[in-house]
Amino acid sequence: MNQPVSLIVNQSPVPRFAVGPTKAREPHLAVVYATASGEVVCVDGRPLTPGQQVFSRYRTRYEVDMRPQNRGAVLRNNPLVSRDGVHAFEVTLSFTFRIDGWKGAEEFVRSGLTDPLPLVHGHLISLFHGAGQLFSIEDSFGLQRHLNQLCAAPANLPQGLVVDGCRASVRPDSKALAFLESLIDADWKERRDSAEHVPAVGGAHRGGQLGAIQQSYEIESTKRQADAFDGMLTNSEGLIRHYLVTHPGDAAGAFEMSRQLEAARMATAELQNQRALGLFQVMAEKGLIVAGDLDLLRQQLTGQVGMATGGHVALSATAPPALPGTRPWDAPDAAPAQLAAGAPQQPSAPAQQHAAPGHPQVYEPTLMVPAPSNAAPAPAAFSGAALIYLVLDESLDRGSLDELNRGLASLHSALSGAPGVSAALRLCVLGMAAATELRLPLDTVLPSTRTPILTGRPGLSYTHAFRTLQALLRQDVALVKTQRTQVLRPIVFFLTGGVPDEGTGWRSAYAELVDQGGSSVAPHLIALGLGGAEASAVRTLATRPEFGFMAAPHQDAASAAHSVAAFLRDTIVGYGQRLGAGDPQFALAAPDGFRAADDAL
Repeated sequence: MNQPVSLIVNQSPVPRFAVGPTKAREPHLAVVYATASGEVVCVDGRPLTPGQQVFSRYRTRYEVDMRPQNRGAVLRNNPLVSRDGVHAFEVTLSFTFRIDGWKGAEEFVRSGLTDPLPLVHGHLISLFHGAGQLFSIEDSFGLQRHLNQLCAAPANLPQGLVVDGCRASVRPDSKALAFLESLIDADWKERRDSAEHVPAVGGAHRGGQLGAIQQSYEIESTKRQADAFDGMLTNSEGLIRHYLVTHPGDAAGAFEMSRQLEAARMATAELQNQRALGLFQVMAEKGLIVAGDLDLLRQQLTGQVGMATGGHVALSATAPPALPGTRPWDAPDAAPAQLAAGAPQQPSAPAQQHAAPGHPQVYEPTLMVPAPSNAAPAPAAFSGAALIYLVLDESLDRGSLDELNRGLASLHSALSGAPGVSAALRLCVLGMAAATELRLPLDTVLPSTRTPILTGRPGLSYTHAFRTLQALLRQDVALVKTQRTQVLRPIVFFLTGGVPDEGTGWRSAYAELVDQGGSSVAPHLIALGLGGAEASAVRTLATRPEFGFMAAPHQDAASAAHSVAAFLRDTIVGYGQRLGAGDPQFALAAPDGFRAADDAL
């Protein structure tokens, strides 16, 4: 807070009878006289002589300091509020004021002021009133420049004062500073996160590819192991051998398993033999079999029991003794086989190997169903990847960008909701302006994939777009090929709504991009023009004449952008459906309201 300032350094009565010389004044003081009635006179700032004082009507003498007074102040009680009406500026002033000569001294005494600072402060506050509302809180330097312009010229106050040498220093107050610091921190964080996002995405892609390669090797190894042990795992002995191969250090464990298996088989065979003997004895007692057949039947049945319990050597059955006057059993008459067309043939019992003389052998009929010669083979599902790139002009008006963003959201919803369609597609979205920025890295569109959003930006550079696209194509095609996936020639949809900043300087970059002889990743480019785009440029951009389209001259940009959004969604989703059906051919129809670029020339 500034201390009070008194410019009247001396106030004394005028002596009526002076016995000595008149009191002299200092060079920086002006002498002012006042009568008893309050009339104020300054005789060129000089004191009265002794003779003048004797008959003078003046009663009081004032000595006024005319030296410049340097002061400073901070506008805290009357802060300048910014344009938003919430935040305020902190204004620090340095200024000089002084008495404007001896006439000013006369006026200052007449005003009766004791401290001129409140008067000077009020003048500056009124001069700066409302100036902060012209500037945002971020533009403190702009307000500072404006205030210094307002107080640049000296100001003459009616009380005999001159204010000059005023300089203002402006900064946001503490609350506004905290707000601005939070904005700066948020901007830095966004830029840092954006910079870290690209390598993070690349690392995720590379990690996923390495994981897929490792998984494929594991699957191949497991398959080879299954093929190698295919013949071992059909019986108990094979399982034991497999265990011994995979655990070569545990031969004792494998031997113990084999011993337990043999013991179990012997116990089972003995039990079955005892049951069979008991059955045979009952049958013999009841006269169902003769005693001579008992041993033969026992050997046959116990041999089948041994096979059922895991043994591989059945007991041999001796042939029954030949009885005189007998012949082999006659086979029943075979009925003609009834084969329904296309029905599977049921296997019959094996044919008799040794038939008696005079009896024909019976063979099992075999059904052969040849494939129709005129049947077309079913198309195989496409196992590769179609790379789709959308290069969209972000210098368009807000209405057009809103239509394109709605179209991208619709395309994302259609692909993420149909895994069979999106599986064969990889989608990438680029925003084109003075610089081209990646809005969606190349990837399969899944429900977890973020929806790309276009942002309005000034400028339009085809050259930057083609250079960026060429670098992405080389990187993306190499990455997709590492997944052992067949890659079709990339397809680029290029939407422009104006004339590029470089004129025709983009042609060399374009030639390098689409040179199919010099580049293995040269794409097909489908060019779409609307608004201020040139038909000749659109025709040149299209890699085939039928790939260039121009909006009708009477069609407004937002309506044309709506047609392009629908065209992109239907074309890409339709292509994914054909790829899923095994047809890699690409079909194209003009967007609604567009015509061939050749026809617009």
